[in-house]
Amino acid sequence: MSQPDLIAAARQVVGPGPDVVETLAGTPHVVPPAVRAAGFAAMAVGALSLIYGLAFNDHDGQNRTLGVFLVCLVYFMGVSQGGVMFSVAQTVSLGRWGRPFKRVAESFSMFLPFLWLMYAAFLVGGGLRIYEWHETPMHGAHKAVYLQPGFFMARQLVGTLVLFSMSLLFVRNSLRPDLGAAAEKLGDRAPAWWGRVTAGWRGTAIEVEDAYQKNIKLGPAMVIAYAVIFSMVAVDAVMSLAPHWVSNMFPGWIFVSSFWLAINWICIISVFTRKWLQVEHIQTPKNYHDLGKMMLALCIFWTYTMFAQVLPIWYGNMPEETSYLLLRFFVAPWSGLSKVVGVMCFLFPFLVLLSRGIKKLPYSLASVAIVIATGVFLERFLLVMPQVWMHDSLPLGPVEIGILAGFVGGFVTVVTTFLSQVPAVPFTDPFMNPNPADLHVHAHDGSADGHAHGH
Repeated sequence: MSQPDLIAAARQVVGPGPDVVETLAGTPHVVPPAVRAAGFAAMAVGALSLIYGLAFNDHDGQNRTLGVFLVCLVYFMGVSQGGVMFSVAQTVSLGRWGRPFKRVAESFSMFLPFLWLMYAAFLVGGGLRIYEWHETPMHGAHKAVYLQPGFFMARQLVGTLVLFSMSLLFVRNSLRPDLGAAAEKLGDRAPAWWGRVTAGWRGTAIEVEDAYQKNIKLGPAMVIAYAVIFSMVAVDAVMSLAPHWVSNMFPGWIFVSSFWLAINWICIISVFTRKWLQVEHIQTPKNYHDLGKMMLALCIFWTYTMFAQVLPIWYGNMPEETSYLLLRFFVAPWSGLSKVVGVMCFLFPFLVLLSRGIKKLPYSLASVAIVIATGVFLERFLLVMPQVWMHDSLPLGPVEIGILAGFVGGFVTVVTTFLSQVPAVPFTDPFMNPNPADLHVHAHDGSADGHAHGH
């Protein structure tokens, strides 16, 4: 089919919502060669950095390498699962404002299988040696039972496998109506793998309703699973590095900040892919304004939950609790890093995102999102590495930067490849359309008297 014929055919399934005709006609898209090359180069650097750190460093250097690998795992599990939870939140709340970003958020789920395999390799391949309780038996029956290597690995791998599988099922349900409707119009241009997702296709109207019914039931279960399983990941993978320190709010702080982190990555990825995915006219300044408001709200929530943990520990003044804070707030080299985290995760984004105008400028908002995303990585780094690296120097050198680059390259490669192969927005989703009950009020054209009318 010619390009005009594809556009004409696609218009039949678009309906009254946003104009996605040319977006559909251009599907599948081509990932810019520079992006693909940079992604593969970064993955190669990451793999070589990991091999070098494990093979050629001494024991402390190997633990340092394993530590930053754990930081990257926890960070990108938060990004990838948080993206799925953004789509879940839009679904269960019947939200419309974030639907133009829904496919970008769902694309993050494609990195989850790779993360699970890397986490399994970390746990089975000797990563547990960086945990104090692995070498020294714990006092107290409850901790001695809970912090057993076999039990630890089993609950981590089974729990994350369950949550990640639910996420992929949710995304498959969401994707199926779009792939089926688009395949009817694209014909031979549709990628062959679409057929495995759309097997037994029953027509657009039936499939849209079926997908909605499945995900509106699966969504609440995923919210509960996310809170429970990510709390377990936070306690086991991060908090148990300091097995004598506890904070009841720590798990909630981690899984909510992971959701916030994912929103920042949604902003970054959408801004830098919207042009070649042909969705610039759909992801509008108003959508970015709404996304920016959510970024600001969760910035405040991150600060509140952090302060709510620090304050009672500090004033309780119990050595087993305050030592965790003293190490990070007052001991070099961590004290300087903690101040950087505070600026990047709260002070800078809070002050900048108060501006309404900046939130409406995609590239400006993406710049803020990059600062926040980097700040949260350093925050995760600050949680993990002081328990692994007992020296005066900051463990942030070529090996650590290389491993991080590998994760970033892998994530960007997987996400952009997926987005290039599917409709870039959920065009069959009825919640992409404006709510017919909404009332829009604006000044009358050509008048200066301030009168308004509604539509």
